[in-house]
Amino acid sequence: MAPFLIAPRAGKAADRIGERPLVVRGLLLQAAGFAWIAVIAAPRLAYPAMLAPMMISGAGLGLALPAVTKAVIGSVPRGDIGKASGSFSMMRQLGGAFGVAILAAVFASAGGYTSAAAFSAGFATAIVAAAGLALAGALAALALPGRAGRAQDAPAERVALAQQARTAEAAAAGR
Repeated sequence: MAPFLIAPRAGKAADRIGERPLVVRGLLLQAAGFAWIAVIAAPRLAYPAMLAPMMISGAGLGLALPAVTKAVIGSVPRGDIGKASGSFSMMRQLGGAFGVAILAAVFASAGGYTSAAAFSAGFATAIVAAAGLALAGALAALALPGRAGRAQDAPAERVALAQQARTAEAAAAGR
């Protein structure tokens, strides 16, 4: 529920403050939510006890995902938006698949399905790993540009100016 409420506002905020603060804060919230779940994970843990950390984690996702999408799409000329969108979508799918594989391996190495205690041990360890991955993403997000800009327009303008200059040179050479 939180991503649906936060994501539209995050997209608008990215226009004002840039993508980096939203991605970093969003992934830090996601890591905090995961870490909280890992701390409370135990056999017979009631679902309502996980609602607050899951809302925090979801809020982080709602902050980060629109800003990451905007960062990718906004970093290419307008004519390349389709390619960038497709590449980003593919990388997001591959990242999800690798993330699930990593967390499944962590779960299997630390726990199992033999008892509630074994399951909780594997679950908690996998969620700690998920928090670590979110923290790594937050650190990587520090490399994003600090302020929103008109990155799409700048390359397109340069390309248009270069084409105009070539056309003018060709016309001058043809005389």
